[in-house]
Amino acid sequence: MTVSGPAGLRAAVAAVQRAVREAGRGIAGLTGCTLTAFVGDTDGSAWLVQLGDSRAYRLRDGVFELLTSDHTAAWLGLLNGWYAADSREAYRDRHRLTRFAGHPGMPEPDLINVSLRPGDRFLLCTDGVSDQIHDRRLAEALTERITVTELLAETLDHGGDDNATAVMIVVS
Repeated sequence: MTVSGPAGLRAAVAAVQRAVREAGRGIAGLTGCTLTAFVGDTDGSAWLVQLGDSRAYRLRDGVFELLTSDHTAAWLGLLNGWYAADSREAYRDRHRLTRFAGHPGMPEPDLINVSLRPGDRFLLCTDGVSDQIHDRRLAEALTERITVTELLAETLDHGGDDNATAVMIVVS
C-alpha cells in the first residue's frame, strides 16, 4: 500500500484500527495498542502519526524536543490543571489511554508534518522507554549516538516495568 498525505495516512490508520479490533476479538482482555509512525515524504518532510502514549522526539541543532502528546487521561489532567504531575491521580491515569489503535470509537490519529534536515535525529519509543528513562538521558542518548540496544538495556536497569520498544532515525 502506498500512502501519502494526510488523507492516505488517516485511511491507513483506519485499516490498522480495524485489523487490531479484528485480531482482538479472539483474545480475552486485548483492547488495542499504541501507534507511532514516521513516514518520509518526497518533499523533504516526514509525517509523524500517533495514537496512544508512545512518543516521538527530535534532536535538531542541539535542541531536544517532544513532538507528540500522550493520549492519556493523565496528560489531559495535567494540561487542564485538574491535578499536579506528581499527584496520585496523575500516576493512576498515566496508562488510561483516551485514544489507541483498536479503540471502538475509531479515533483519528494526530498527524504532524515535520521538515527534515541533515543531522536531525528522531527517537520513537513506547512509554516503557520514556517512563523509565528521564528526558535528559534520552537527549543524551541521541547526542551520544548510543544504539537502540543500549537504550533498551537502560530501561531494564531502571526497572523495566512495561514493554520497551524504540526506533532511532537519522536524517542524512
